[in-house]
Amino acid sequence: MNDKKHWTPEALKTLNYHFCEFSYINGYEPTISDEVVNNALQSVLEDLSNYEHLNRWLIHMKSFRKEKLPGKHTTVDNVLASLEPPTKKNKMTPEENLKLITRRLDEVIGEDRMMTILKERPLKIYWGTATTGKPHVAYFVPMTKIADFLKAGCEVTILLADLHAYLDNMKAPWELIQFRTKYYEAVIKAMLSAIGVSTEKLRFVQGTSYQLGTKFTDDMYKLAAMVTEHDAKKAGAEVVKQIEAPFQSGLLYPGLQALDEEYLGVDAQFGGVDQRKIFTYAEKYLPKLGYQKRSHLMNPMVPGLSGGKMSSSEIDSKIDLLDSAKAVEDKLSGATCDPSSPDNGVMAFVNYVVFPVLESQGKSFELCSGQNFSSFEQLQASFIDGKVHGGDIKKFVIKFLNKLLEHIRKEFEKPELQELVKRAYPLSSQVQVCPAAHEAKKFGEAKELTIEGLSLDDRVNLMSKNLALTPPSTLNTAFNYSPHVLWTVPITRRPELGMLGHIAKVRDFLAAGCHVTVVTSDIISYLDGCQVPWDVAPHRAEYFIELIKAVMSTNEIPLENVKFIKGSDFQKNEDYVLDLYRMTALVTCKDSNDSVSTVLRDPNLLSALLYPDMMALDEKHLQANIHFCGAKHVPLFDFTEKNIPLVGGVPCIHLSGAELPTLLNRAALTPEEEFIDLIEQEAQLKKKLKSAFCEEGNINFNPVLSLVNVVIMPLLGEEKFRITRSEENGGDLEFESFQNLEGVFAQKNLHPGDLKNSVLEYIKRFINPISKATGTPLMKKLQSKAYPPPPKKTKGSQKTAGDSDDFLPSKFNMVVGKIVEISRHPEADSLYVEKIDIGEDEPRTIVSGLVKFIPIEEMQERMVVVLANLKPATMRGVRSAGMVLCASVSEPAAVEPLQPAPGSKPGDRVLAEGYEGEPDSVLNTKKSNALVKMLEGFRTNGLLTATWNGNILSTSSGPVTVASLKDAPIK
Repeated sequence: MNDKKHWTPEALKTLNYHFCEFSYINGYEPTISDEVVNNALQSVLEDLSNYEHLNRWLIHMKSFRKEKLPGKHTTVDNVLASLEPPTKKNKMTPEENLKLITRRLDEVIGEDRMMTILKERPLKIYWGTATTGKPHVAYFVPMTKIADFLKAGCEVTILLADLHAYLDNMKAPWELIQFRTKYYEAVIKAMLSAIGVSTEKLRFVQGTSYQLGTKFTDDMYKLAAMVTEHDAKKAGAEVVKQIEAPFQSGLLYPGLQALDEEYLGVDAQFGGVDQRKIFTYAEKYLPKLGYQKRSHLMNPMVPGLSGGKMSSSEIDSKIDLLDSAKAVEDKLSGATCDPSSPDNGVMAFVNYVVFPVLESQGKSFELCSGQNFSSFEQLQASFIDGKVHGGDIKKFVIKFLNKLLEHIRKEFEKPELQELVKRAYPLSSQVQVCPAAHEAKKFGEAKELTIEGLSLDDRVNLMSKNLALTPPSTLNTAFNYSPHVLWTVPITRRPELGMLGHIAKVRDFLAAGCHVTVVTSDIISYLDGCQVPWDVAPHRAEYFIELIKAVMSTNEIPLENVKFIKGSDFQKNEDYVLDLYRMTALVTCKDSNDSVSTVLRDPNLLSALLYPDMMALDEKHLQANIHFCGAKHVPLFDFTEKNIPLVGGVPCIHLSGAELPTLLNRAALTPEEEFIDLIEQEAQLKKKLKSAFCEEGNINFNPVLSLVNVVIMPLLGEEKFRITRSEENGGDLEFESFQNLEGVFAQKNLHPGDLKNSVLEYIKRFINPISKATGTPLMKKLQSKAYPPPPKKTKGSQKTAGDSDDFLPSKFNMVVGKIVEISRHPEADSLYVEKIDIGEDEPRTIVSGLVKFIPIEEMQERMVVVLANLKPATMRGVRSAGMVLCASVSEPAAVEPLQPAPGSKPGDRVLAEGYEGEPDSVLNTKKSNALVKMLEGFRTNGLLTATWNGNILSTSSGPVTVASLKDAPIK
């Protein structure tokens, strides 16, 4: 058939279709048949431009020109007769496809979902591999399954997970990842080709091609704010390398892998059974982001030659794909293959690699003794019975494996691939263990140290006054370069009066010759326990910016050297996100936890790990050399100074602004009671100041004095603070300093009422112009977006939290408490009065009817669970602000307080599994039986675990339990 006329379109189409599915004529290796067809096609090369797969095969055959190929001589006619035309290929049923997809797997989750899809279209599957150590022969296990997926008509994506590789404890230094990603793609293609699988239908995707994008980053932030550190650690326990001081990145890893399923647009993820916890993690959390659950296919783990998991990092446990034939023989010859351990590494490899490949080739397992086996089960039975010797099995595997690897070795003789191997895996002496830091940022050229007649000392004094803490002695060095102040503004609550004190400080910075960048932190505020809804956060950040501008304008503070920016304007940028991932791979969880334990609403969330990283990275990416924020954030300063150099940043000088204490000396019923709004209505302002704690002579805790110190005097500048009072009360007083005012008050020469009246007038003086400036239609529109009203209830749905069918356990603010003080109620013998630490500034007073059931000595220092958002009630003259939750039975009467898991701390929230929403600020218990109805679903189970409708109650440290009462209601 050397003549042109014999190559009909049908014959060429048959060949092209065959090479779409297979690498060679006989599937897995080149033979004399390939040589015969290749020679015959030379006469019609000009007619082959439309045959993509045939052309690929022709190019590949050029590398075999000088080789003698195996096989018996044949003719083109015989070859074509052996190939099935595409029209004659049998189409498998969905059931047959599913059987092929799931065979030889260890476990499948979501089989029904896959069947539904297969009845409509091909299944989309992805397999990801972190581009770390060199792939070894165990990679043939997933390759044989990928061959099954392709045969079943699936659309297969291979994710080259470069970012995951870096996050997994820096197994791959960042500088090498690009080369390793290319190496992985080349070697995977060579492996598939070696077992006769065409790679034409495969899609290779590099993780960083989408994982640094804005939408993926949004979802990463959202997921981090809904997952606890405990859940993330548990999900990655079998995949991420476990070390004594784990890095943050190991906890991000499972979430990123879950998001890959959505962003790769697949129906199922395929991986080892060691990833089961990550797969169930994905099934739990993807729906919470609004995405569908995916199915999961799990391969067994193949033991290494010395037992255990075959690992890239343990040389003796694995056979490298580029090992020489001699090295393969030596390693396999020394491997254990004993009938007393039938699941050894050699037999596992035979089961999951050798037999699937032989089956695809239409061959059987034939030993040199002449024994022939068509299935692994037959071979295993003979092996266990002693009818087959382990040494004979190893000889077959050596020959079989070297035949596969010879193809890969030959492929990697190409100069460009040899160079790739050297770059991807250089000698250890050439590799830096840690990523090289970026060049440290420069702050600009040194400038004159005077401005408008101010000396260096004058400028430093301006910068230093009215701060919460004494500034560092290095503050003067900031003026060696153009000083740039970063002011971080959280937006978790409404703008408070205390912000005026910080704006007064900005005036000082500008007067000292600084440039100022104001960051309204929408993303960081969201990460703080989701206190700001994700969709609302950018609007609130914009509102804060316009409000700060209005305040500055009304106080005649110039804006020309001030830049305003939202966190979301730069914290989703690729360079920022990459730096964030780098930082998570270099910073331990302990460092983060220590820095935020007193700063964030819920430091147990995964987002709490990112919070200090981002505070540090803001300094680098906004090129600041001074960072100013509220005193609440002081614990983060040490973290930043220690860790920002890891990613090439230079630590800033840190300055802390004073913050106002709560107005009350008791637990507030609502957050609004605790502070004065920046644009408070006059009636509310008078009411709040009237109820503000201001005990005569008390200067240790006095919120009204703090208003003078933190807000009024800084804004007055050189103007004296005046107390206006009648002559009979001593007449007016003027103070040049807060210390003088404080001294007079401490000596009880100034009455709290006179102080409050004067403070009221000053606050009105400051906020009235602000209210006027922010009363424009534009500002009202911004405010409505920043603080949208709760959704209106539809007609006929006027249910409250007290209606049991509308109740969710997340409405309860159940927290861990520690009883620090306890006594008998002075007016009731059956009641205890407890002081319970629930993580607030002061212990809560709670009255409990437990005297008959628990001795007082057992209550002291006891850890309990407190329902903390009940409306306070007076019980026999003592105001009680919560309830200690207990299991109880009536026959015989017994009561047992709930026990938080060991390791739980006061203030840790108790949640029902799957219900992690925000609690009501105060429960609606106006109806007489409302609380009883809410508690109906709470009870212990047979394992002594507290539950709500079967969902386990737990803290981040583990489940809540009781001592002995099974199946008992909780109340």
